[in-house]
Amino acid sequence: MGEQKVSILDGYLDEPSCLGVPPYIAPHIRYTYGALKDAGLTAEEIDYLTVDQFRNNKDELLNKLQSSQIVIIIAGTTVPGKYLGGKPISLQEIKRLAASLQYPEVILSGPIINSGLEVNSVDQIAEEIPGLTIYQQLTNIDLTTELNATEIIDRWAKLGAEVTTRHPNFPYLICELETFRGCPRDKNCSFCSEGFKQITYHRSIKGIIDEVDELSNLGNQYFRLGCQTDLLLYQATQKNGKLIPNLEALNRLYTGIREVASDLKTLHMDNINPSTIADFPDRAAEILEMIAVHNTAGDIAAFGLESADCEVLKANNIGTTPDKTLKAIKIMNQASGYRNKNGVPKLLPGLNLLHGLKGEREQTMELNMKFLHKILEQDLLVRRINVRQVNAIQGYETSYNYRKQEFKEYKTRINEEINQPMLKRVFPKGTLLKEVIVEEVKGKISFARQLGTYPILVGIPGQHEIGEVFDVKVIDYGYRSVTGIPWPFNINQAGLAELESLPDIGKKRAMRIFMADKIDDLDELNRILDYSYDVDKLKDLIVFN
Repeated sequence: MGEQKVSILDGYLDEPSCLGVPPYIAPHIRYTYGALKDAGLTAEEIDYLTVDQFRNNKDELLNKLQSSQIVIIIAGTTVPGKYLGGKPISLQEIKRLAASLQYPEVILSGPIINSGLEVNSVDQIAEEIPGLTIYQQLTNIDLTTELNATEIIDRWAKLGAEVTTRHPNFPYLICELETFRGCPRDKNCSFCSEGFKQITYHRSIKGIIDEVDELSNLGNQYFRLGCQTDLLLYQATQKNGKLIPNLEALNRLYTGIREVASDLKTLHMDNINPSTIADFPDRAAEILEMIAVHNTAGDIAAFGLESADCEVLKANNIGTTPDKTLKAIKIMNQASGYRNKNGVPKLLPGLNLLHGLKGEREQTMELNMKFLHKILEQDLLVRRINVRQVNAIQGYETSYNYRKQEFKEYKTRINEEINQPMLKRVFPKGTLLKEVIVEEVKGKISFARQLGTYPILVGIPGQHEIGEVFDVKVIDYGYRSVTGIPWPFNINQAGLAELESLPDIGKKRAMRIFMADKIDDLDELNRILDYSYDVDKLKDLIVFN
């Protein structure tokens, strides 16, 4: 291709079926990079940078972008979210950047093209298949006359795997894997961006496995089958107008991934429609049991109930009901909610609740609370409850029948009455969380997460280096986070802040331990504390050498 220089700016994306905010990398990025290589560009002719890298070194990287012939901005957050690992590019940032790039052609790609937002400052809006516009532009070849969408994506997914090694998080990077595109329902939820996608497809089992094989060979070990609206409907069969979960296809997919990435550390999923489980309970249970054999612990299937108010569900054409969702939670708990010793459950539901939807009433919040209490009362587990306000796109008219303070109080009730009791069930004290990575340090507390789907935030007493990786044991609970201490926890090497965090130790006892010479066992620790403390509380939390 010669001296052609193309830059990809990863503005991050978040849509109902896909996440691409660090520590995730979206498939859209890899497809686009693969399209450029397929068009004849070498790795040296393709630049890749994230929006956070650009923000942190704007002058130098702006000059670098100016030297490109083409700049592709991939972006789009069509669902509301709060992020720790990165901040998605805003519409204002896109406009300012595009306006400042006098020489390069600016192409906008990603979910933002289906959001209804107007971005007049860019030169071109890409087609839906990531990478297709730039491929056709560079080659003058209409690839769609030769291949279907599935074949194109399978081809570019493998070719584009190389870009992961350029991501600032690599190798601690979750590769979001796409199984299919678009919502399989005849009528979509009225607020959802999935219904605006014109091109839909199911990827081939071989294509996904080949992609994972290439990613694994490059050093990637963290994967999530997250880019679909309902994993149970991947390559579903049709009978009497109904889509039926395909156990054979999913089993081939999971076993194939395990074969080519035998050293993987994370294999998680994202979305499942609870109605699919409720409508096909036996088949779904069999699939969930199979998944739990092949996945890694701590997996979560996000259930899009959105509201326990049937009036809201009807007004927004949401494809489940409270009863079906509760049934699905029970089935998943039974089929895949088990745990290995000191570990977290293999696969649990996550629950999405969305506010501002059409049809909301004064009693909507209370109906949601009653549903959540029912889950607790029936001794069921859900890994996380995500309470959000709808992100209105494509002219969707929101309906907020509550005051800001009322919504804040409602979220506080969920935290106090539901979230904290649920965390204590899901993460009993002493639960071992392997490979947490420090992402932020505030004061004397380091905040870390595992690489996985919706990982729990862990507050670790003491100041640790950003990027430090270690195992922790859970010792306490917040509302949406837990407190953990590094494991193994050597009481003779611990800092004062870490000692203070031990259950019921406090400052005075922590100082005694800190000032003591080497402690050899629990009996000696008991003597140092003047027998004023039940040292048996610590027997599974500490070591002495």
